[in-house]
Amino acid sequence: MAGLLFVAASRWLDAQPHQLYAVYDYWHTSPNFFLVRVGMLLVILTAGYGWCRWGAGQRSAGQWGLSPLIQLGQASLLVYWVHLEFVYGRVSILPKHVQNIRTASLGLLTIFLAMLILACLRTRMKGHGTDILAWFRRPASAN
Repeated sequence: MAGLLFVAASRWLDAQPHQLYAVYDYWHTSPNFFLVRVGMLLVILTAGYGWCRWGAGQRSAGQWGLSPLIQLGQASLLVYWVHLEFVYGRVSILPKHVQNIRTASLGLLTIFLAMLILACLRTRMKGHGTDILAWFRRPASAN
């Protein structure tokens, strides 16, 4: 509720004729924009908590028990490192400083899905390192 209240307060303050600063720039220096960001963060955190606590993240009869937040959290260091390489590093998937909102959103979705798949693979393969190494080291069989 506080998040929704912050978003509504930000929109109301932005519509007022008098502003806090002499030069008003909503997207860069406005406290109203900060207020809407905090409000959206609270709404997103509440939705994530609800997903993990009562929603599809719960493993029970008839539910699939997938929680992207839990998966990403279990492999957070690996996901953080690899996402930095995709976004800022040598393997950047989008050219920098030339994206519009559509391609940036598509890139964000691509990064999210790739990191979710990486986290799922990491949690499924955890503890099987010796089996994987043995598979690579076994001699090729002649058929």
